[in-house]
Amino acid sequence: MVTPGILKRLVRDRRGFTLLEAVIAMGMVFLAILALSGLAVTASKGVAASRHLTTAVNLAQDSLETLRRGYDAGSSKPTEITDAYDTIPDLPRYKRVLRLEPHRPVSGLHTATVTVWWAKDRQSVSFSTILAP
Repeated sequence: MVTPGILKRLVRDRRGFTLLEAVIAMGMVFLAILALSGLAVTASKGVAASRHLTTAVNLAQDSLETLRRGYDAGSSKPTEITDAYDTIPDLPRYKRVLRLEPHRPVSGLHTATVTVWWAKDRQSVSFSTILAP
């Protein structure tokens, strides 16, 4: 608790800070700002990675849903459809590959796998589903 005597001494003592105290205080503020700027860079990289992953997952899901709507159970040969970079409307940084493997895992069932690539084939996400007639 601040008593009136201590308060009077603080008001009378107008020496200010020494040069050493000011330099130490500035150094501490600099370190705090440096730590926060590193955190901001890390956070922005995380946001960008999440955005790419969300876009890739949506592309893969869209491809599987389109396949399910137009699925032909009579197909008996493996199929691969590739949407290369710069061919997906509004998403030039992504590549999508759909593979259909008939009679896998058992006769009569087909396995469909969609892989979406980005970052020049350094990152990818893949989904598989089994289709039945």
